[in-house]
Amino acid sequence: MMSAFAAFGLRLLAASVAFSLAFPGAGQNVIEDTGAGRMAAPIQIAEAEAARLVERLPDFTKPAASAEAQRVARKLEAHVTEFLAGWPWMPFHHTLGISGYEVYFDHPDEMFVALSLALPSLSKPTAERTKAFLAAELVKWPPYTLDGFDRQTGRPRESYDVPPSLRLRGRGQAKSALGTYAFWAYCHLAGDAVAARSHWPAVQARVKPMLEADYRFDIAKRDYANDEAERLNGDLAGLVGFARLALLNRDHAARVKATRRLAQLLELRVNLERVNPKLLDKTNSSTKHLHVSKLTRFCSLTPEVGDALARLTDGCGAAHLQSFCEARNAWYLAFGERMIGGENYTNPLHFRRALFDGAVFVEQLPAGQVLSFVDVPHGKGDFFFIEQCAVALWADAGRFWGQLP
Repeated sequence: MMSAFAAFGLRLLAASVAFSLAFPGAGQNVIEDTGAGRMAAPIQIAEAEAARLVERLPDFTKPAASAEAQRVARKLEAHVTEFLAGWPWMPFHHTLGISGYEVYFDHPDEMFVALSLALPSLSKPTAERTKAFLAAELVKWPPYTLDGFDRQTGRPRESYDVPPSLRLRGRGQAKSALGTYAFWAYCHLAGDAVAARSHWPAVQARVKPMLEADYRFDIAKRDYANDEAERLNGDLAGLVGFARLALLNRDHAARVKATRRLAQLLELRVNLERVNPKLLDKTNSSTKHLHVSKLTRFCSLTPEVGDALARLTDGCGAAHLQSFCEARNAWYLAFGERMIGGENYTNPLHFRRALFDGAVFVEQLPAGQVLSFVDVPHGKGDFFFIEQCAVALWADAGRFWGQLP
């Protein structure tokens, strides 16, 4: 005869099975994206709007003063100091269970963006050391180049041991034209007008194919798998940087051509947010491509592009982010447990970077809330963490914008 305890256990098991059948994703963290969400009709973007994207630039020089901002500033100072003292570092290795692993920070574009944006928030001695470091690296690895760092050279970034046999070989590759924006950010924030002029022919050669070839991106497609939306963000940023560099070099024809192509890409990105609420894409960034997704449309997001999404999507961008984060309310924690995958591993680094930048630039959450999202770095020389600190301090200072001269 079955005991009362056993009978209760069977009833509990039956209820659990029934619940799992009815709600197949409920037994895990929230990993699915049904693609339901706020939508709006597509719009046309005029060249004047693209020109505004170029002429209006974020002002990172205003000081942040709150107590919480000072905490973040100290974290930033310590992390950059450690990075400079330990250079060179190997790219970061992140294991994703049966999905294989991902490699981060294997290209100078992310390094130049993060360190350049951080310059105004660093102490004067550390800022000067950082400028000198970037100037030296510019000679060896300009951020706009296609090839990146050797993946097996330098000190390990991780707080855990990675067998050499697991590390990918070869060099990193640029995912987009983000490096052109990174180069402009360095020239602007480090005050290196000489580099802006001397590198101009090489920058033109790098961007030329994007200006001349047809740009293809389907805003309604829901099965992208090669980080296409991330590339679109990076290419948008690259065109913004290119147009600003053209102005510095008094190259009117290049600026006109860049603004025209920028309007096309901005229209694609804005309308992607308006007509397609499917946020999660499959990604090829892991070695095995199993059970791994990515918020590609918010990766490689710069202040200018994020602000355009806040202004031009009739609230769709902010609504998508709010709904997504409410279902995953610990998204900002480093090494948080799998919120966009189906196996037992920690969140990929691009996950919290995408949501953090979305919170600052698109949702435009209050500065105090943004500062509370600054957790800890994943390892040594975490460029995403450096970028997070810099943009959080910009938000605390008032999110000031300036105009090109």
